[in-house]
Amino acid sequence: MFLSSLKNLGTLSLTVVAAVMLSACASDSSKLPPDLNSLKTGPKGRLPLFEAKENYPDFVALVPAPPAEGSYIFANDKKIFKETRKLKGTQIWKDAAQFAEVKPEVLSAYFSPVMSKPISKEATPWTYYIVGRIIADVSGGGTKGIKNHYKRTRPFVYFNTGTCSTREDEEDHRYTYSYPSTHSTYGQTLALVLSEIDPANQAGIIKKGADYGYFRVVCGFHWQSDVELGRIVASHVVARLHSNAEFMDALNHAKAEYRSQQK
Repeated sequence: MFLSSLKNLGTLSLTVVAAVMLSACASDSSKLPPDLNSLKTGPKGRLPLFEAKENYPDFVALVPAPPAEGSYIFANDKKIFKETRKLKGTQIWKDAAQFAEVKPEVLSAYFSPVMSKPISKEATPWTYYIVGRIIADVSGGGTKGIKNHYKRTRPFVYFNTGTCSTREDEEDHRYTYSYPSTHSTYGQTLALVLSEIDPANQAGIIKKGADYGYFRVVCGFHWQSDVELGRIVASHVVARLHSNAEFMDALNHAKAEYRSQQK
């Protein structure tokens, strides 16, 4: 009788714990992410990093220097750039121009066609939040230090030619640096994270991430080796983000937004 009572008490306790956990999950499902605009600081309206900059590796020490003039790799960079000039006026040229802006609404529209449901501020607020917020880690924690260290000239400046974008955009990039491509790092980082949020569509998402990097070569802002290094930096950024509690909380909420689509 006593053992039976203990067993029943244990069952009751587990039931209570389960009910509390379910209740907590239910309340969490209604939680909304912070508004991105409310997080912006400084004169340029920069977003804060999820992970502190000092916790990212010293990428200058970690990654190779850009290919030198006269090297095989740089010769290949120049060959690819010249070949992509033939794409002017094609659909990929137009896509490269359309998705050039690093804004959450632009990247959400870019990845949405291969997701279980479109990414939007209203329907998938946590996923949209990650899309908008993660660029701070990509740039501040990942690419900025390498760019400023090596100061590699962009291909459209090197060849004194145009890009797929506007004159204003070209002038904004003329005195900034090429190695690695922040856009391609961002695209690859998002592809890795979004494929975790919506794993049923992993193949399509990863391909979109790769295509996004190639757009920067097509557009004329980056060398192929800039894009390839960006993909490597992205893997380090994603790995570091997975040790950050704030990011993981956002990621778990974003996964829940897509879980219902996979049942």
